[in-house]
Amino acid sequence: MVIFNALACAGLYRLPDGEWTLHSRFSQAINFSHVSGELLTLYRYGKGMGPTGILLSRRLFSRMFAVSRLYKSGNQLSGQGMILHSRRRLKLRVTTATTAPVDLSSCFQQSGLCGALNQSLQNMPCYAQIITELTRWQKGTAPDWRWLIGRGPGLTPSGDDMLTGMLAVFIAAGLPVHLFLPPADQLARLTTSVSCSYLNSARVGEFSTPVLGVMRSLQTGRDAGHALRRLLTVGHTSGADTVLGIALAQRWLQMADSRGKHARSGNNTHIYSGS
Repeated sequence: MVIFNALACAGLYRLPDGEWTLHSRFSQAINFSHVSGELLTLYRYGKGMGPTGILLSRRLFSRMFAVSRLYKSGNQLSGQGMILHSRRRLKLRVTTATTAPVDLSSCFQQSGLCGALNQSLQNMPCYAQIITELTRWQKGTAPDWRWLIGRGPGLTPSGDDMLTGMLAVFIAAGLPVHLFLPPADQLARLTTSVSCSYLNSARVGEFSTPVLGVMRSLQTGRDAGHALRRLLTVGHTSGADTVLGIALAQRWLQMADSRGKHARSGNNTHIYSGS
């Protein structure tokens, strides 16, 4: 066996041990699936990494491109004469803290469902439906996202990416999100397995490094421009859709605050308008 060291790993504690078979290959990611339907991803260094998987150097990623079967034991993967492990374990969790509003005024990128990011949120096609479901959620009823989950282009459809962005904001605000998404078994029937993996990570507060970069910049009051531009380069529209979800969730929280109807107990604000 040849032993290789990965650059980092994240979220493997949530994935079952045992056999994983090749699901799909892309230029920046290789996905393996478990019989349970869960996904494990090998990420190529340079574009960040997602919440469940292993980050590899470009050279090692190229070597793993031909692997079709892996066996997982804890944080170690093995298969086809090699062992892959990582000493660096990342916790890709969003922290609870006040966030500044994301500024989309200079974002000309197109979302998958709603057009240009720099247009008025209220004019976007899905705005009214999203606000309606968030209001249901605020009242303690599970929102019905069946019309949005799995909708739009991409391996992670646009509607799913928007929900991921919303969850990042709500978890940062300290809101309980256990009712926000359908249970995992229902979710699996509504969208792709890759998207399920990201949404199931988001429901427990774990996100990709580009999403965390934006959230941490907004939380610390730093200029979020660099982190925002990085997230917007993810996928064809995935980054733009996630950013739109962040903006929509922040707008809804501001509306709830202005009415004095917080979605959580207490009177502390969780979005500030200062720079």
